[in-house]
Amino acid sequence: MRNLKGWLEMPVVDQPFAPPREVAPTARGSSLRAAKRRVPVNVLANCLSFATNIVVSFLVVPLLVHRLGNSAYGVWGLIGQLIEYSFLLDFGIRIAVTRYVARHLALDQQHEINKVITTGLVFNIIPLSFSLLGGGVLAYVLPHFFPIPEGLVAPARWSVVIVAIGIAASFPGSLFLGCVAASSRYDLLGIRRSLPVLVRVFLLWYFLDHGYGLVAVATISTLTVCLGYGLDYVFTRRQFPHLSVRREHFDLSLLRTLLNFSVYAFISSIAWRLLFMTDNIVVGFALGPVAVTFYAVGMNLAGTLRESVGNITALYAPLAYQMDALDEKESLRRLFISGSRIALVYVLAGITTLVIVGRPFLGLWMGSAFVDSSGPILILLSVEAGFFALSFTSTQVLYAMNRPRVYAWLSLSDAAVNFALSATLVGWVGAVGVAWGTVIPACLVEAIIMPVYTAALLRVSPLHFYWSAVLRPLLAATPYGLWLWFCLQHGLIRGYASLALAVCSGLVLYALLAWSFGLDGEERAWARQRLSGLKSMFMAIYPAWETGEKL
Repeated sequence: MRNLKGWLEMPVVDQPFAPPREVAPTARGSSLRAAKRRVPVNVLANCLSFATNIVVSFLVVPLLVHRLGNSAYGVWGLIGQLIEYSFLLDFGIRIAVTRYVARHLALDQQHEINKVITTGLVFNIIPLSFSLLGGGVLAYVLPHFFPIPEGLVAPARWSVVIVAIGIAASFPGSLFLGCVAASSRYDLLGIRRSLPVLVRVFLLWYFLDHGYGLVAVATISTLTVCLGYGLDYVFTRRQFPHLSVRREHFDLSLLRTLLNFSVYAFISSIAWRLLFMTDNIVVGFALGPVAVTFYAVGMNLAGTLRESVGNITALYAPLAYQMDALDEKESLRRLFISGSRIALVYVLAGITTLVIVGRPFLGLWMGSAFVDSSGPILILLSVEAGFFALSFTSTQVLYAMNRPRVYAWLSLSDAAVNFALSATLVGWVGAVGVAWGTVIPACLVEAIIMPVYTAALLRVSPLHFYWSAVLRPLLAATPYGLWLWFCLQHGLIRGYASLALAVCSGLVLYALLAWSFGLDGEERAWARQRLSGLKSMFMAIYPAWETGEKL
C-alpha cells in the first residue's frame, strides 16, 4: 500500500486531501510525517485523559465543597485564581520554546534544540524566584483585601505559600512539557495528565475523610503538580536522547529571538488570565466567598468543556509549527478550515448537553440550591466554549506563522472589555452578570474578528470558512438539541440513569449526522483509513510511534 502523506497536505478548498503518494524518507520533515501518522492515537489519548479528568472532577468537586464547606471552598477558589497569575512571570517563554523546538525538530537540528531548551531554562530562574517572593507577599496581604472568615486566615496563608512552591516548580517544568508537545507525543501527555490527577483524587479522598482541611488540599495539589512536571522531564529525555543542557548552549542572541516572540504570547497570557481567571475574584470581591462557590461550580463545568477543546486543538500546534518551518502553506490553510470544523463538531456535543440539561444535572450532582444559582452561569459559559474553539484554532496557525501580534492585542481587548463588563454587571444582576461580561466580548472577538483575520491572512474566503467550519456543525447538532429538549419537557429525565440514556441516545444521532454532514468525504475516507489502523498501531506500539514507519 502506498502512504497517504497526510490529512492537511492538499490544496485548500476543493481538494482537501491529496491522492496517496510515496514520501521520500528524508530526515527533513520526517517528524512532521510521523506526527501526522500519530494523529488518531493522539486524539484517542487526549480523549481518554479528558474522560479521566471528567470522572475525577465529578468525584472531587462535591468532595471538596461538602468536606471543606462553602466558605473554605470559596477561599480555595480565590487562592487558585490569584496564585495562577504567577504564570505570567514566564513572559510567554514556554510558548516560544515550544514553537522553536518544533521548528528545529522538523528541520532535524538537534544542536539548536539544545540551545533553545538551555536558554529557556536559564531565563526561567527569574520567574521562579519572583514566584516564591510573590507567594510570600500574597500570603500576608490576602486577608486585607478579601473578607476571609477569621478561622480560615491562617490556613489560607499557608495554602498560598504551598501553592506558590508548586507554581515556582512549573517554570522549568513547563518547558519540558512544551518539548513533549512539540514532538507531538500526546499519548505520553495523556499519561502525564491522568496519573497526577488520579493520585490527587485518592489523596484528597483519604485526607479529607480523616478530617484534614485547606492546607492538606494545597499540599496535595502542589505535590501532584510536581509529579506531572517530573513526568514531563522523563518523557523529554526519552524523546530527545541527545538533549544536552550545558552552559555553552546558552545563547544571548537566541534569548532575544525567543523574547521577541514571547512578548506577544505574554500579552495573550495576560488576556487569558483576565478572561478566565478573574471571574471568581470579581465575584468574591463584590459578593463574598460563598457566592464564589456557586459561581465556581458552574464555571468549572464549562471550564472543563473548554479545557477539553484545548486538548483537541493543542494537537494542531506542533503540526502548524512544522508546516510553517517546511513552508507548507496549503497544509496550514487546510488545518485552519478542517481543524476549526472538527473542534466545533466536538465541542457542540458538550455545549448542547450543558445548555439543555445542565440545570437538572446540577440538581442531581450538587443539590437543588445550585440549580438557580449556578445554572445560568453554566449555560452562558458553555456557549462561550464554542467561541473559544474557533479562536484557539486560529491561535495555533497565527503562532506558527510568527504572527502573534494581532492575536495578542485582540485577546487583550477582549479581556479588558470582559473585566469592565463583569465588574459593572455584577453590581446590577449579581454573579450572572460576570458570566455575561465574559460571553459578550467573546462573541465579537473570538467568533468573528479573530477567525476572519486568520482567513484573510491565509487567503481563505470568510464565507466558505463559516459555512464549512461553523454552519455545518451547528446544523448537525440541532436534532440532538431538540431531542434533549423533548426529553426534558416531557419529564423523561428523572435521575442519573434517565439523563444518561437521553444524552447517549441523542449523541448517537449527533455522531451519525456529524459524520455524514459535518465532515467532508475526503476527511471521512482519511478517518476510516486511520481508525482501521489503530489495532495494528497498538500491536506494534513502540516501533510505529518511535520510527514513524508505515504500519
